[in-house]
Amino acid sequence: MSMSIFAYSNTPMKLIDETTQKTAEVLKSLGHSTRIEILRLLSTERNRKIPVKEISERLGLTQSETSRHLIALKNASILSCLKESGSSYYSVSNRNQVIPCLVSCLIKEITVNEKKR
Repeated sequence: MSMSIFAYSNTPMKLIDETTQKTAEVLKSLGHSTRIEILRLLSTERNRKIPVKEISERLGLTQSETSRHLIALKNASILSCLKESGSSYYSVSNRNQVIPCLVSCLIKEITVNEKKR
């Protein structure tokens, strides 16, 4: 008996595995509290690109720490970066507007569940 493996659609499992892998990479990049705070900060400034120095100051981090986390979020295509006059400016990527919404929903859900305890 021969069976093809399909999941959720008529798309072969291999394509879904690639999507699942990318999803895991995005979620893994959010697996640090500093990155969540960076994303929350940038999400509140949707129409503005913020320089690394300002992000560092607002979160109380060194520029080195901030840059490391920003690069991880950029590599996951969550953030976009504009380099101008020797400075780097970050914003939420237009391709991934759903990620800040997901994080916001998770934070709200956790807050509600904590209050129920």
